[in-house]
Amino acid sequence: MNAIRRQFFFSYGAVGSVAPLMSIFLWKEAGFGFWQIGLATALANVPMLLSPALITLLADRQVDSRRILAVAFLISGSVMLLMHEIPVLWVRLCLFLFHGLAFVAMLPLQDGFFFSYAEARRRAGDPVGPYPTVRVWGTIGYIVPSIILYFLLRNDGPIGRSLLCGFGFGMASLINTFTLPEVRSPVVLPAAEGASGETPRRLPTAEAFRRLFSPEARYLCLGLALAYMASVSYGVFIAVYYGKIVGIPSEFIALVINLGVLIEVFFTIGMPRLQSVLRLKGIMVVGICGMSLRMLLLALYPSVWTAVLTQIVHGMEVLALFIAPVMFLDRLAGDQFRNSIQGVFTMTVGGISRISGAIIAGLIASHSLPGLLGVSAGLGLLALIVIVFLFKRIPPGQESGDSPPPPRPDPVSP
Repeated sequence: MNAIRRQFFFSYGAVGSVAPLMSIFLWKEAGFGFWQIGLATALANVPMLLSPALITLLADRQVDSRRILAVAFLISGSVMLLMHEIPVLWVRLCLFLFHGLAFVAMLPLQDGFFFSYAEARRRAGDPVGPYPTVRVWGTIGYIVPSIILYFLLRNDGPIGRSLLCGFGFGMASLINTFTLPEVRSPVVLPAAEGASGETPRRLPTAEAFRRLFSPEARYLCLGLALAYMASVSYGVFIAVYYGKIVGIPSEFIALVINLGVLIEVFFTIGMPRLQSVLRLKGIMVVGICGMSLRMLLLALYPSVWTAVLTQIVHGMEVLALFIAPVMFLDRLAGDQFRNSIQGVFTMTVGGISRISGAIIAGLIASHSLPGLLGVSAGLGLLALIVIVFLFKRIPPGQESGDSPPPPRPDPVSP
């Protein structure tokens, strides 16, 4: 389990090295306009339409997830290093596409790997902690680069150094994949004729599609698609907004953003308790509401104080958009498509919403950055309406929020 925690730490460290300052880098040092930033972000997410489902399908087809992760981190780290070394706009756009091809599949594959490992341990009778207690190491990993970058970017240091930081964390992730435990999926025998049950003949991706867009999950997907479209504007342009509109120096932008991530650590650790009070749907409602309110306040009152104080809601927003949905998906999953359902969700809901959201965000930002945040607040409100009034809670097998344990042939208590 320690190796899995390290994997989350290093992989999110690579994200945290690049994501907070990428738009500033593209704007100030790569010569991109706001429309080009939106287009580059959309290009980086185009592979999300294919690679997550394909890679997680390979994992469900018994291709070793550890080796898939190793190759993905090798490609992503190499691309970040090349982006730092080659100052040509069209080359960087192409590299952005290759970066997305490798990177967008890593996080859902890591989630699927954890849930497969957890299910295997439960079948063996060993206790496994809830997903948030492992995912929190990703949050911690996301924070650490902001401290490193503060020193790298002081005295007007080039923002491109963030790519070197991302390369370092990517290589650490690559090395750590060789320490991950082996996970073997349970063998599922073909069901008897006329009996219900999964068979190994059914394509994992097809079964994942069927479950993901079943009546119990389709409104969850719709609400999250709207929420992801709204969140793209924050993820892509908030660093530029802080620098251009609010006037925060570059070396402090990552620190301001990661103040919210630091608060997120405590929300993630406390998620099992929050879940016992609000349930997963309640966590999503509160988090999406907080996201919309934050964007509205930033649009209306662009100041350092607003930028800092609105970080308070970041923790609940992350629980709502990136942790609770993963746990809902695992409630829908079976042993034969536990990885694939994460990949299919990332491909369909995540990919389409992020690509369209990035293009729209680039168009609006080229006219007005505050206007972009106002539109995003409106999208967040639509997402909230769908989740509150149309999505019905997917009940768990047990109230801890993890996948239910498998049925036992005897009444022996665990």
